[in-house]
Amino acid sequence: MNKLMKIVGGSLAVLAAGVGIAAGAAVVLSERKMNRVVDVPIASVNFASFNPNLERGEYLFQTRGCTECHGTRGEGKVVIDDPSGGLFIASPNITRGGGGAAARYSDTDWVALLRHGLKPGRVPAFVMPSEDYAQMADEDVAALVTYIRSMPPSAERKTEMRIPLLVKALYVAGIAQDASEKIDHTKPAPTRVPVDTHAQGEYIAKTCVGCHGQGFSGGPIPGAPPVWPAAANLTSASDSAMTTRYGSIEQFRQMMRSGKRADGTSIGVMPFESLRGMSDTELDALFGFLKTLQPKTSGTR
Repeated sequence: MNKLMKIVGGSLAVLAAGVGIAAGAAVVLSERKMNRVVDVPIASVNFASFNPNLERGEYLFQTRGCTECHGTRGEGKVVIDDPSGGLFIASPNITRGGGGAAARYSDTDWVALLRHGLKPGRVPAFVMPSEDYAQMADEDVAALVTYIRSMPPSAERKTEMRIPLLVKALYVAGIAQDASEKIDHTKPAPTRVPVDTHAQGEYIAKTCVGCHGQGFSGGPIPGAPPVWPAAANLTSASDSAMTTRYGSIEQFRQMMRSGKRADGTSIGVMPFESLRGMSDTELDALFGFLKTLQPKTSGTR
């Protein structure tokens, strides 16, 4: 019996040591990956040449998800607090007078962040939905950034990111990705916002790809807390949300403005704080575009 206990004890010790080594490797390798330099060409955008419209910039800030993560005044806020999984994200203050890093961003720094998911020094942003902004037109980038720079300074607050060991391991394995890994850096963004209604709908839909996928067929949201529900399929598949729930523009508008389905049930995870501010013109264009999507199997993104 003593011999058996020694064998079992020795095996457990070896296992514990292996787990410790693996955990240590995940920490070291994830830190190395987060601090790598991503060498991609950053196209220069002359913001001033677009004569940025502050009203348009404010509209974009309010309707494109910025308030969801950075607060209505750009002051920063707790974005994710998942005690069960250990993931905690408190976003930075992005007002120019707030004292945070964004206050010192150049035009090129903003383009790098929004289009490529890269912070100054060209290191990746870990939690930033840059894939949703990568195809934002130059004139909209100029308007948005100009508005952010015009915002009154908010009191600086602590930016904090606590990433659990499991997420770090998934990140090293390439299953969880940082912002820069989700973007096709070779695809040029448009200069101007499209005028054609269908093209405008497609343009607006680009801000949905982070959750609903490049093919808009939904599925588990990459990097999201495990308690979050899967994103809905927005194609014309027979079981998609657009087919089963939103056959009319009135139903679609009601959902986007209220955060509730037609039966009154609440939708778990959607940036309705922003979406409810979208104009009828944009919602109609978005609805029209989504209704033209060919069916795709739900969850294939």
